[in-house]
Parts: sequence; C-alpha cells; structure tokens
Amino acid sequence: MRDPGAPSTGTSVRDALVVAVAGLVANGLNLVVTIGLARLLPARDHNAAYGAFLQMVGLYIVVSLPGSAIAIAVVRRSSWWLAHGGNAELEAWRRRASRRMVQVLLGFAVLAAVVSPLVAQGLGGRSWLAVVITSVAAGCWVAIAVERAFLQSCRRYPPLAANFLLEGVARTAAVLAGAVVAGVTGAVLGILLAELVTWGHAWRAATRAVPDVTRSAPGTPPRGELGTDLAASAVAFAMLALLQYVDVFVVGRLYPQGSGRYAAIAVVAKTLVYVAIVLSYYLLPEASIGHRAGHHARRQLGVVLALYAVPCGVLLLVAAVAPRRLLSLIYPAHLLGASGSLAVLVAAMAMLGLSFLLATYLLARGLRAVAGWLVVCTALAYWWVATAHGAWHATAVHDLVAQHVVAGGLVLAPLAALATRRDERVPDPVAEPAP
Repeated sequence: MRDPGAPSTGTSVRDALVVAVAGLVANGLNLVVTIGLARLLPARDHNAAYGAFLQMVGLYIVVSLPGSAIAIAVVRRSSWWLAHGGNAELEAWRRRASRRMVQVLLGFAVLAAVVSPLVAQGLGGRSWLAVVITSVAAGCWVAIAVERAFLQSCRRYPPLAANFLLEGVARTAAVLAGAVVAGVTGAVLGILLAELVTWGHAWRAATRAVPDVTRSAPGTPPRGELGTDLAASAVAFAMLALLQYVDVFVVGRLYPQGSGRYAAIAVVAKTLVYVAIVLSYYLLPEASIGHRAGHHARRQLGVVLALYAVPCGVLLLVAAVAPRRLLSLIYPAHLLGASGSLAVLVAAMAMLGLSFLLATYLLARGLRAVAGWLVVCTALAYWWVATAHGAWHATAVHDLVAQHVVAGGLVLAPLAALATRRDERVPDPVAEPAP
C-alpha cells in the first residue's frame, strides 16, 4: 500500500535534484578553492603548507560531524511533532534549540582555545591558532546543521539549497582572500567567516520553516529518544569522519614529506563523499517521515542511490583512464606524484559515500546498532591502513578493502528492512510517553 503522504517519484526526483545540484555547485566552488590554494599558498615548503591545510580540513570534518548527528535527532523529534499535528510545539522547541546552540558554541570556543596547542602538536606541530579557528568554524557548522534540520523536517528544500549555495560562494571568496593575506591560518579564518554568514541565513530561513504554527496538539515526545538518537548518531558520524580521513592522517604521520601529493588525490576522490552528504540532506527527512508513517521510503532511497551512482561512475571512469591529466587540471606538476593511485582511492570513497547514505537511512529510522558496527570497523580500518606504512598506492588499496567491509555490513540492514512489508501505519514503538 502506497503511503498517501509520500511524494511521487517525480516529486522525489525534483526535490532530491534541487538539493543535489546546489550541493554539487557548492562542491564545485570548493574545487575552485582547491585550485586556488594549490597556487596561492607559500611557495617555500609548498607541499608541507598544502598538507597542513588538508589536515585542517580533516580536523574541521571530524569536529563538525556531530552536527550531522544532531540533525538526525532534530529531524526525528521534528517529524514526531509534525506527525502528531504539534506545529506550535515544534516552533517553540525550535526557538529554544537555536538559543541553546549559541550558548554551547560560546563554551566550545573556550574549550577549543585551551586544547588547541595539544591538538596542533598531535598533528605534527601545526599552528595552534589555525587549529582553534578551524575548531570554532566547525562548531559554527554544527549550529548551521541544527537550523538546516528544521528546513529538512518541514521539507523546505529550496531555501536549504540556497543555503548550500551561499556557503559555497562565501567560503570561496573568504578562503582565497585569507590565503593571500595569511597563508594557511588566513585560509581557515576565511572558513570561519563564511560559516558565520551561512549560519545567519540558515537561522532566518528556519524561522519561517514550520507551517501553520497556530496548529497545536497534546502529547509528549518519547522520553529518552532524543538522547539515544543523538548518542548513536554522534558515534556513527564520528566514525564515518575518521573513515573519510584515515588515509590522510596515516600518510601525514608516517610519510609527511609526501603528504601534499597524496592530499591532491584525496581531495578529488573525497568529492564523492561530499556528494553523498548533500544527498543525505534529502534522504534523512524522507526516511524519518516515512518511518513515522509506517513506511520504508523505498522510492526516496532508490532515487538517492541512483543519483549518487552517476557521479561515482563518471569520476571512477576518468580516474581510471586519465588520472594524471585530471589532476593536472587542478594542481601544479609537483603535486601529481600520486596520480597512479587515484582510481583506487576514488573507488574507496565511492564505497564510503554509500556507507554514509545507508547509515543516514538507518539512523533516521531509529536503528542505532549502526553505531556499534562503525566503531568496530573504524578501529580495524586504522590498523589495516597503517600497515601500508604511508606508501601512496598501498594506502589507497588498504583503504579500499576497509571501505568495502564497512559498506558490506551496512547494506545488509536495509535489505532486511526493505524485504518486509508494512501496509498500514505502524505507531512508533516508543511513541507513548513513559510513565
């Protein structure tokens, strides 16, 4: 039985494309940043400078990934209110959550300033100032994720897409300008400024997201669900972030003089992960809303996976046929040394992107065991990738094997869920308030 509230296939494709195209444009602008930085960073010890920037990007990803976890919890709570007609209650909760994020970010900024010297030393003696700026910028992105989650929950995909585009444009201008003025530290300062602008836009859009705020309904959301969703999602996305940069961190530690050249292929390959992240902005609310209605969101999952397969296939083909030519369009000659390993790393990141989408789908449905699987896989992946001793091709091959194992385990759960049939609305098993 078809869910009467579910969007049609055409609507699903349209909404997913709106989000995906905006995300791809934003990622394209990130590529402009990559090209610019490859030429703008100081010529003296250029490989080390470029490798340092990629480490800051990796730190940014790791610190900001809790934002994706919070988004899972916010979307699931919001979908509960919307399913029960509690629009007024959702709007009141949205306002409290926005205020709370400001308070948390201020506290986090103080903590980042205290621990940044230790983190900088652990990354190989990088600038502590760059570390603290990067960390605060990542904290701002977490706040952005909260506001975007309300847009997702209410299916406000056009303003969500506009927010992606604004972030891409602002980051491109600010990072390149910062790199000219102050090198790596200036570049990460540009990221911080761009995130502050994006946060303001997302907050304003979210204030108009909840429909019919005069509509109210009695009831209490499931006690404990928000915390358990947040904990499981935080662990899961932290592991996915580490899996995304396990190879960069290992090469940077074991073969620092070659980290810049490996970073060149890593940036290109990891574009696929960003595509998956963007598509997850559509998949997350659709899976959560479908779950509240007692359905699987099969159509939306199929649309997202089909859209994701296109850039994966194109990039893998080009990386296999002309890797050096592809990299030469972006990087100067001295960063092309690892081009022979590009196709292998692209395949690895394609699998990681699939893992990200499947983890999002499962977490949106409240299947928290995903976190445990990812913890085990991440620990094994770090050990396995480190056995390549920082050699470019061996590291990429080991990463590919590890990512196949991760994705293989995550594929089984959706297959089992989709094999079952739920023809009528099924109440959330924890939807009744605890006594």
